Amino acid sequence: MKKLMLIIGIFTALKTYSQTDTMMSRKVDSVTVLVKKPFIQMQVDKVVMNIESRPTAAGQNALELLKQAPSVLVDANENIQMGGKNGVQILIDGRNTNMSSQDVAQLLKSIEASNIKEIELITNPSAKYDAAGNAGIINIKLKKSITNGFNGNATTTYQQSTHARNNINGAFNFRRNKINWYANMGLGKGFQNTIANNDRITAPKNYTQRSIESDDYTDNNVRTGVDYNINKKNTLGILWMHNQHNTTMDNNSNTLVQQTTALDTNVRTRSLAPFTNGRNNFNFNYKFSFNGEELNVDADYTKFNSALNNTVSNELSNQNNIKFANNTLQNNAAIGIQLSSIKIDYSKKIKSNTNIEGGIKTVFTNTNSNLNIQNYTNNSWLQDTGKNNRFTYKERMNAAYLNFNTSVKKFTFQMGLRAELTTVKGNATNLKNQSFNGPDTSYINLFPTVFVQYKLSDKHQLGMNYGKRIDRPSYQDQNPFVYVLDAFNSEVGNPYLMPQITHAVELSYTYKYASSIKIKYASTTNYIEQLTYQNGSNTVMVPQNAGSRQTINLSLSTPFQPDKWWNGYLSAEPYWQQYSTIINGYGVNTSTKQNSVGFNGYLGNWFTLKHNWKAELSGWFNYQNTTTIYTSKPIGSINIGASKNFLNNKVTLRCSINDVFNTQRWQQTVNTINVNIVTYRKWESRNISLSLNYRFGNTKIKAARERETGTEGELGRIKSK
Repeated sequence: MKKLMLIIGIFTALKTYSQTDTMMSRKVDSVTVLVKKPFIQMQVDKVVMNIESRPTAAGQNALELLKQAPSVLVDANENIQMGGKNGVQILIDGRNTNMSSQDVAQLLKSIEASNIKEIELITNPSAKYDAAGNAGIINIKLKKSITNGFNGNATTTYQQSTHARNNINGAFNFRRNKINWYANMGLGKGFQNTIANNDRITAPKNYTQRSIESDDYTDNNVRTGVDYNINKKNTLGILWMHNQHNTTMDNNSNTLVQQTTALDTNVRTRSLAPFTNGRNNFNFNYKFSFNGEELNVDADYTKFNSALNNTVSNELSNQNNIKFANNTLQNNAAIGIQLSSIKIDYSKKIKSNTNIEGGIKTVFTNTNSNLNIQNYTNNSWLQDTGKNNRFTYKERMNAAYLNFNTSVKKFTFQMGLRAELTTVKGNATNLKNQSFNGPDTSYINLFPTVFVQYKLSDKHQLGMNYGKRIDRPSYQDQNPFVYVLDAFNSEVGNPYLMPQITHAVELSYTYKYASSIKIKYASTTNYIEQLTYQNGSNTVMVPQNAGSRQTINLSLSTPFQPDKWWNGYLSAEPYWQQYSTIINGYGVNTSTKQNSVGFNGYLGNWFTLKHNWKAELSGWFNYQNTTTIYTSKPIGSINIGASKNFLNNKVTLRCSINDVFNTQRWQQTVNTINVNIVTYRKWESRNISLSLNYRFGNTKIKAARERETGTEGELGRIKSK
């Protein structure tokens, strides 16, 4: 309670230092009127970061800006969370990036702050957006002008930890009269070791596993398109997005198997797993706009392929270190996913303060997954016909929505309703010609959304919103494969997973459209969790509809400015959560209820110094977190950095030290009836980063227009690994 009171006290003291406003001018009857535009604005259904209002943003990229955003966390692996949840959809000018978290990070690094107009943070999307996902949407809007010409920027980054990592990114834009071409490209290469320890107690044996996981990877991504302005009313566009991830995971582990205190067996395991995945998305867009009416049509085709060839070799020796057995097996897993969709959106301004919009969408999904397992016996590979499997899955989703917003005196209202009809069919067959059909089901869901804002005065606003969301299982989690990780661990899919449904309501108070206090309640049913079971000497992880979840979050956030050269941002989020979990499988049938409290916090400081120097000091902290059967220990990090602009701000040199005190490590315990596991993972989080950015060409060029593709929700269900 003392900590909470301290946070509230800091919030109250700092709110008077709301971010310095940017001066924006407009002419009214030949008189210039100055309009203030704060760095952070709280609107009825979203939070807007006005990047043009932050002079210290020069030289930074989009990923670095997101680290300063309210309720947004970018972890050491550059995964983006919002409100403590994964699965955030990243849009650029309203169009989904359609990439894995690693590739999204590389793309965001190629977008310079000088090219960004604003960033929208939408924690509870309206009925216009797909109902999938409860983490929310981040939409990055680029700047616009009307000048012809060519511009771009290029960035190279070198990171040194125990091992080195390199990234090269570029963004280019060319406009000539009615035609605009744009592209973002990125290439990354690196190597990283991770220490992975596993201590497992399963009567009457204990398993002590020590591992080194080596990851040698390359990433590349391309996002390029052309817009053709037929006339002032009509625009055509095509867009191609490609990303590919190649890696070789080389895991070496040593497992001691003990009977109480006496050594029973020592197992040395090597898992060598070349893995590649690639994704291509093609989008065609037509846009009509005239006198407050707008029609937008998107047609999409996406193809995703992944291939994993994992060779697991085990060597067993006794307590006297005498080898008595060895075995080798191969897991060859191939997955193909195809998505086709068409989406039509229409909006019309009825009055100056009233707007109505609606639309329809259809998505077809086809997946084809194959698992081939071979055992090396008598100098030859033999098929394991009982485990080899082929799984096909088809899904069709039809959606329609209607959204209405208006303002009456001091009130602003937005109300919407979305309907989604989903039909799925699955079939699995092994080499013994044993097959099952499932799941074959059809379900319809209605998703209402309500937003209300009341303006107490120019400085004070109250808000309330409600929304219903759905999280469908990933396509890979529904594959009924048994995938062997090593001699003692495996994963299995679950074709009978059902979507989880979340209802959320939020109350908010905002000061000067910048500082805010929010309280949010969310309830989730059919909660999807990967549970851990014991099956003989093996640990098996299975995704299941584990039960329900309830959360209450109190969010406090404020910018502050102690001096002209010092800007900062503080956010704190204490929370309460309850998980009611059903544990059913592998001879276990029980239930448990976990209540816990936690805390997430972030503090950022940005300093504008003399001679074009800038500096940054920031840190984040996540308190211990307890969910279904898992408890993870606290984790946090402190980062420092400095940058300098050269050549009339065309060149930026930046140096930073990430995780200064090397505190990022993941520690988790699992404790159920017959499973007691302590897991520890430590990666190369502390590193020195040096980057050089060069901006060239005509900086007044109009950026690519805003539009979104039609497969935002579906692409979020494809796992990158």
